[in-house]
Amino acid sequence: MVRVSTTTPEWQTAESSDTQPVASPLEFPEEWTLSTSWERAQIEADQGGPITDAERVVWLSEGDPHRVVFVLDGATLRARCSCDGWHYRDWCAHVASCWWRWCTGAIAVTHQQTGREYRTPPEWLRFDHDRPDRDQLDGLTAAELDAFLTCELAHVGVREYARRTGRAPGTVGNLLRRAREKAHTPTPHAGGGEA
Repeated sequence: MVRVSTTTPEWQTAESSDTQPVASPLEFPEEWTLSTSWERAQIEADQGGPITDAERVVWLSEGDPHRVVFVLDGATLRARCSCDGWHYRDWCAHVASCWWRWCTGAIAVTHQQTGREYRTPPEWLRFDHDRPDRDQLDGLTAAELDAFLTCELAHVGVREYARRTGRAPGTVGNLLRRAREKAHTPTPHAGGGEA
């Protein structure tokens, strides 16, 4: 339950029985860049803020506050809003505002399994059918998942990823190998084919 202070836009969360919010993968509607929701997201100021790593309050200047789930989960961005627009269309100004603010570096979005915060959408994020199924990634540890997403999906080299994370290249290579085995993805061969 969220309580709004009548004097300032401060938010407090009451105890909740569900520890992880349920949200569906974000899918952009056709011509979403021409929508009123997208226009509002870019024009109106957001007076809200984070509630948890996965949720935030979006309070656009010309509307009411709404609770929004906006979190990376596996290889997917998940979203949900408490407003009627989301309920009927799976798209609204509040979720659009989160996307806009994330793309411009105004908010950070947390990956639910790895805990890594992303200031902008990561290179590996896909919105088409080219992303792995959630089932493929469920058995991976946080470190394996992070290596898989970055090296396998974003095509970042093992050595480059090792430098970014302060790990040894051998450690990253082992994480990636185990992740590929668990996710049942073919290992690329040095010559460009599959091993």
